Amino acid sequence: MIAQFRPEEFLAYYNNFAAPIAAFDCGSKCSPYNERGVPFCCDTRHSVPTAYQAEWQYLQENTDLWHIWESGDLIETSRLRAETPADMILIECQGHQKCQRDFRSMTCRAFPFFPYISSEDEFLGLSYYWEYEERCWVINNLDVVTSEYREEFVRTYDELFATESNERNNFAYHAEIMRKKFDEFERQIPLIHRDGNTYLIDPNNERMQIVSPQGLPKFGPYEIAAMLPFPDEE
Repeated sequence: MIAQFRPEEFLAYYNNFAAPIAAFDCGSKCSPYNERGVPFCCDTRHSVPTAYQAEWQYLQENTDLWHIWESGDLIETSRLRAETPADMILIECQGHQKCQRDFRSMTCRAFPFFPYISSEDEFLGLSYYWEYEERCWVINNLDVVTSEYREEFVRTYDELFATESNERNNFAYHAEIMRKKFDEFERQIPLIHRDGNTYLIDPNNERMQIVSPQGLPKFGPYEIAAMLPFPDEE
């Protein structure tokens, strides 16, 4: 089933989901670890944004920021397009230095998070795309996520799911995959709950344990940086 959005709906979504993820530019924290000096979330070698077809129409009508993503690697292009839902397209912006914050796509606003749906079909809060644990600074510092961002994220997806049940099903499926993966990893799933607390979810029985986000493990270069004498310099 294809989402039945209308282009004009995205003005409301964008206006209601505009809070920055942190109180500072988190891209300045991860970009030193990218050889191109670009925030990983703005580098299509690492993450290619998607847009709903109606969202793409809205963006085309209101900004020149975006264009259809193309890659010189035909195999990679075919793979990503095959993984992209039928109602979405792969897009690319002019670069982080030319960002127009009012016209960031929904995926840009949400990244690195997705709405976590339990096996009981309850939208619990925000979990993250685990593939980016070693690249995304925010994933390694969940305590910086502002309450305003969390509230806008939850409210936006509550509204979206109320009209687009298929989108809820898509994220529920992704959460199911995450539970299977973390069971294999023998790890618990981090969650920023709707209530503002941070929890770890057992992937087997989904029991939740409240934790301090500062005590969660770090990954890749952020794990190394945290061991340095002056970890705030990471």
